[in-house]
Amino acid sequence: MLNGLLLIDKPKNISSNHSLKIIKKKLSIKKAGIVGILDPLATGMLPIVLGEATKLAQYVESYEKEYLVLCKLGSTSTTGDEEGVIKEFSSNRLPTFSKTSIASTLKSFIGKQEQIPPMFSALKVNGEKLYTLARKGISIERKPRIITISNIELISYNNYELIIKVVCSKGTYIRTLVEQIGDNLNIGAYTKNLRRLRVGEFKEQNMINLDDISSNINHNSKYFININNIVKGLESFRLDVDDEAKIRLGQSIHKKSDSNNCQVIMKDHEKNIIGIGFIKNNYIKPKRLLNFKE
Repeated sequence: MLNGLLLIDKPKNISSNHSLKIIKKKLSIKKAGIVGILDPLATGMLPIVLGEATKLAQYVESYEKEYLVLCKLGSTSTTGDEEGVIKEFSSNRLPTFSKTSIASTLKSFIGKQEQIPPMFSALKVNGEKLYTLARKGISIERKPRIITISNIELISYNNYELIIKVVCSKGTYIRTLVEQIGDNLNIGAYTKNLRRLRVGEFKEQNMINLDDISSNINHNSKYFININNIVKGLESFRLDVDDEAKIRLGQSIHKKSDSNNCQVIMKDHEKNIIGIGFIKNNYIKPKRLLNFKE
C-alpha cells in the first residue's frame, strides 16, 4: 500500500472530489483523502494523502498556502468568481488607480483578521454544505473566522485586471478577500482566475498532472512524498523497541525534553514515523498511531 502524499496539479473545471475518484481508480487504492479542497474553477496544488497518511491530513491542512490570483475590478459576481452572475459597472463611472495606490490598499489587508466565509463554499453548517443552500437562494448567518494574510504582492495591473500573489493561513477564502479588496477600492471585484502555488514547504515542482498518474507510481517515484516527510515543524523523538511497544499499547514513555504541552513526532529505531504523540512534563502519550500492517 502507498503511504504518503501526492501533490496533484488540478486542472480547471473539475471538482476536487472528482480528482480524488480518478486517483483512487488509477492507483487502485481505497484509503485516500483530499487536504484543502479547491473550487472547480481553481487550478493548482491539491494535496492527496494516501494510506496511513490520511491520519496526518490535519497537519498538512494547517500549513500556509500561496495563491496566484487574477482579479477583475469594476465588476461583481454573485458567487465571487466566473461561475456566478456578473454585473459590470459602466466604464464611465470607474475611477483610475495608480499601481502605488493599489499596492497600498493590498498592504492594508496584511495581518490577522476576521473573515466571514462565503455562502458559495463547501463549509458545512448543521450538516449541510453552504453552497447547497446558496443554490436554493437561501442565505444564513456565518460566524467569522480568524485568518492571517502573511503577504500580498502586486504582480501586475492593467485595464482593471489585477494579478496578485497571496500567502495566507488555513481557512482563508480568496474569493472573499478579492471582494473585500474591491469594496475597499469602492469599485467591486471578483476572482477571474485562481491557482494554488504552494502548501507549506511543498512547491510547484513537486506537482503531477492527473493525466500522468498511473499504477506505476510507487514509494520511489519522483512525485511521491514519503510519509516520513509530511509533518513539519514538530520535534521528533526516536524510540527504541521497548518504548515503541509501550506506545502501541497506549502507555506513556519518559523522554527528557525542553518541549512541554505540545504535539511531537514519534519515530521507531529505524527513524520511520509511527505516529503523533503529546508530551507533558517529560512524558509522551500516544495521540495518533500509524499501522502499516493494515
